[in-house]
Amino acid sequence: MKPLCALLRSVSPPLIPRPVEATPFKHQQVEAKIRQLAQTLPVGARLPAERSLAMSFDCNFLTVRRALKALVDDGTVVRRIGSGTFVARHAAPVRSQGRDSSEPRLGVLVYRNSDAYAYRVLQAVAHAGLDKGVDLRSSWVSNFGEEALTQAKRLANEGCVALVLPWFPYAEVDAVREFVQRSPLPACLPMAIPGLERHCFMEPARFGGATQRATDALCSYFQALGISNIAFLGPDSATDTILQKALSAYACRVSRDGMASICGLVQPGAQSMDLLADRWKNHIGDLAIISYDDEHALRFMTAMHKRGLSAPRDFRIVGFNNTEASAFSDPPLSTIAQNFDDISEWLINNALALARGQVSQSPGCPTSRLIVRGTCGGLSVLDDAFRARLPSLEFHVESRGSPEPEALDSASLLQQSAGR
Repeated sequence: MKPLCALLRSVSPPLIPRPVEATPFKHQQVEAKIRQLAQTLPVGARLPAERSLAMSFDCNFLTVRRALKALVDDGTVVRRIGSGTFVARHAAPVRSQGRDSSEPRLGVLVYRNSDAYAYRVLQAVAHAGLDKGVDLRSSWVSNFGEEALTQAKRLANEGCVALVLPWFPYAEVDAVREFVQRSPLPACLPMAIPGLERHCFMEPARFGGATQRATDALCSYFQALGISNIAFLGPDSATDTILQKALSAYACRVSRDGMASICGLVQPGAQSMDLLADRWKNHIGDLAIISYDDEHALRFMTAMHKRGLSAPRDFRIVGFNNTEASAFSDPPLSTIAQNFDDISEWLINNALALARGQVSQSPGCPTSRLIVRGTCGGLSVLDDAFRARLPSLEFHVESRGSPEPEALDSASLLQQSAGR
């Protein structure tokens, strides 16, 4: 009788061990992801800061810095001291880099004079495209007239089935409406425009609802902290739909609770904000401010700093949108976090649906998320009992560790975040 081992060899081919594939080092994995991100952003777009990339890829900023060095060395990105890291060039066409030819392809029209919020949406769209296996082709536009139509036709010729517009200023609404009507590709929009409701990433009836709920919830939050003067800060813009919804929620709340209405709508530039800061100095010590966005909050903090005043010692302030600058200001700005992942996912979902002659819109997010940092003054009382009193707010306490070399003051961060 044959030994068992010999018998097995006679009926089965010898087992050949499979080669063990080496797992890439963490910095190599991060490099590949950043390279993909750079590929989907238009040339000239600014990448997120190292710390933001580190949070996205669950690593430390030194790993990101090492990964970025490879991209700097081969010319994919370029560093500009004091400004950030920018996409310098695109590599060979994405198809030649092993992407599945069955992947849908979308065009992304990026408004050239975008603000900090727009860059957050753009970066989230790029990440969502990678996660969903969508091939994104981006292009800058300075307007939504003939230039945008030319880019749309080029993207259609490259095989794009639809367009995504991550952001555009409210002043461009009429131009965007005409563009969508003339575009060779269907376009998904970041806001509801009358007559183009199906093109919005969100169900039009729910658009702006999160801002209204968050504004009302912040009034409750500041009242729970014992503040009797609650102000609203924003841009002087009669056409901004989101601003009007926030103002409506604020006006209804202060009127219902018998509070004084303290509203400041400012023009761009330091002069208008400085005048407002001088007016609001009378309320110092008992003043909380709900800002339309992080940009206006940071501008106001800068204006108050010039007067020797700071948050939360002299006033409390909360921004909106959780832009990159808010986390790294001094002190870090408390802010209502937009769900950029949700926005970007539905921008892509509805763009793909429009290409099929269908609609797929976000139903909206019911809970407002407050990132509690250094400017709202609520850290010492944020226990379970306090949270239970404010069920309309989801609290996330975020502490900043020891500063890193790229930390900047509020004014520098604001300029850097806006890309101008």
